[in-house]
Amino acid sequence: MIMAGGPNTTVRIGGERFFINGRPTYEGRPDVEGLLYNIRTVNATFDDTLGHVDYFDDDGSHAENDHAGYGQWRSPDSAFANTQRYVDALPQYRDCGILAVNLNFQGGHPLHGKTWITQTQGSANRGRNAQRDVLQNSAFGSDGVIDPRYAKRIAAVIDACAGLGMAVFLQYFHFGQDTVFTDEQGVLAAADHATDWICRHGWRNVIVEIANEVMAGHYHHAILQPSRVHELIERVRQRGRDMHGTDLLVSTSEAALLHGRNWRPDEIDRVFSISDVVLLHGGDGIDHGDVGDQTEVARKIDYIRSRPWFRARPRPIVFNESDGKLAFEAALGRRVSFGLHSDVLQTMWPPKWGVWSNRTMWFYNRVRELAMG
Repeated sequence: MIMAGGPNTTVRIGGERFFINGRPTYEGRPDVEGLLYNIRTVNATFDDTLGHVDYFDDDGSHAENDHAGYGQWRSPDSAFANTQRYVDALPQYRDCGILAVNLNFQGGHPLHGKTWITQTQGSANRGRNAQRDVLQNSAFGSDGVIDPRYAKRIAAVIDACAGLGMAVFLQYFHFGQDTVFTDEQGVLAAADHATDWICRHGWRNVIVEIANEVMAGHYHHAILQPSRVHELIERVRQRGRDMHGTDLLVSTSEAALLHGRNWRPDEIDRVFSISDVVLLHGGDGIDHGDVGDQTEVARKIDYIRSRPWFRARPRPIVFNESDGKLAFEAALGRRVSFGLHSDVLQTMWPPKWGVWSNRTMWFYNRVRELAMG
């Protein structure tokens, strides 16, 4: 049984800065005061109810595996064991100065890089049924109703983060699982159910991210694409206010923002001008020489800050899926928050939660240095 909880934590914004419980984050550290360093851990609440993949997690009883490796996945026991390990590891992230984590009601892209499972290589939206012919990981049913077991795992993580003074970017939709909805009404119902669920719990440390990596063609429903996702941002914000008296922080994240075939300038302005936070993705493009101040990270930040709506009302810019030391420093030099997307047993499957020696230690060491000296 997952046991987590603690006093509530309130996350608010002021200009480009974040505040937790009324104080700017990393207070007294001028290089990073007001930023929100974060990690992408969307599979912390993962489940696979389809059961076709046979190398997933065991039920947590095989310590010799050292992490969630190489056993038969048994839903829901394995899912709860995975979440428990994650909750137990959260203080390790917090001790490094990490102040936010990323979750998703529909998980992420856990099988990328598992080349022997060919259906899951490349973008998770490929094919009429996305990833759902291989694995099914969605808190929502086709009617948008939330699975109470999935909800329990997400709640345990949010409660644990609140007890540690941490924020949660809670994503509603992922392009690998959005085909669970047969039509747009299911998407709308899911957004409503998720918003009601957050507000009824009274959490103040949750930032709503409508969908992970919105771009043209990435999702199977038009309302989750750049031309219309603003409708869901407005819907969620208005529902929180009208039905619950709650002011939620709401945004969505992008992919390929500066590629004209994926986002038009008017779509960028429409979506992010009504967002409370600008959520960006991208990292060092080592393979094609775009690094440091030439990287996609730098170009996106400079573009967003050039827009009239941003100059009129600045708001935090957050990369909540990025990688690379040079990209990190480019964001830091522009006073923008950075979030680690790690394929080292964190984002990809199987996970080994916590801070441990691997090639991502530079990130944790750098954040600790900046946050604590």
